[in-house]
Amino acid sequence: MAFSAPNLETILASILRDIKALNDEADIGSDSDHYIRSAAVAAAIEGLYQKLAWLYRQIFPDTADEEELVHAAAIRGVPRKAPVAATGLVGLKGVVDVELLQGSTLTHVTTGEKFDSLASATLGTDGTITVQAKAQTVGASLNGLTGDLILTSPPLGMDATASFVGVTTGGEDLETPESLLARLLDIIQSPPAGGTIYDFKRWAKEVDGVADALVLPGCRGGGSIDLVITASTGNPSAEVIARCKDHVLSLCSVIADVWVYASTIRVVDAAALVELADGYTLDEVQAAAQTGYNALLGAMKPRETLKRSQIEAMINNLAGVIDRSVTTPVGNVKASDDPLLIGWIRPGIITLGLME
Repeated sequence: MAFSAPNLETILASILRDIKALNDEADIGSDSDHYIRSAAVAAAIEGLYQKLAWLYRQIFPDTADEEELVHAAAIRGVPRKAPVAATGLVGLKGVVDVELLQGSTLTHVTTGEKFDSLASATLGTDGTITVQAKAQTVGASLNGLTGDLILTSPPLGMDATASFVGVTTGGEDLETPESLLARLLDIIQSPPAGGTIYDFKRWAKEVDGVADALVLPGCRGGGSIDLVITASTGNPSAEVIARCKDHVLSLCSVIADVWVYASTIRVVDAAALVELADGYTLDEVQAAAQTGYNALLGAMKPRETLKRSQIEAMINNLAGVIDRSVTTPVGNVKASDDPLLIGWIRPGIITLGLME
């Protein structure tokens, strides 16, 4: 039977009872010396019970505090993953053959965030070149940046203004306790086996910037292993992909042809007509619908098909919605129409209108 620690009142009553049992004439009233001393002792004993309860929770990783969870995971060889800086491709312009040195600093015009070039780059015959740049600030908050940047010290002949080609990706925050616990429990429940499917998945998820991995053995023939990795906010950067492959190959004890790559993103928009209950406005329900849509599609993994009924159920569960009719998509949506591509459905915009 589980042990239940007594509370302060129970401990105090037990002490007073024992005093009375030893000396029937003892005064144990609330204003007596016996009561005052007993209350002080009872408070100390209650504190000891609370400390023991805390210590008990730290024994098991699934109930431990964050600091102790990190400690327990590190002992098992599962260190907490560090935050990762976002990267993006930057387009440069200027005079032919002018070189930008590695480590040059660029400042994003809108946010003021600073980026460093990861390699040297020489302008080509058309006076343009692209170079990978990495944010000086780590974390997922700098993912999805676009727009212009300013070179802090542009070389002679190179334009001071540059711009992102596409958006920044690959930024990750410090690993959450929930993610760390899941990885620790995985290695406890499924110990390393020298190259099984779950070994490859675990190895990939050990890399900073990798949130999950899909393992596809034998796609390109016997001995081939494809690892499709994802970040918490989208696809990882090329730097994370390369680092993941190096890490997996360093741990793999079997001869395998390992490929590591990101999935092909498929953004899915949706539209629906709704009937609302009295007291609800379309704007209110629209905001809730977008939040629910982001959560629904955000939880999907590569290769998973989006069921139209999932969107209907999500809308139907919104406060104020009496009836709904999903108009887009018209059916289930596959992650990719090309069987050779590993698609990953990501949330777009859901638009609601009123039923007539």
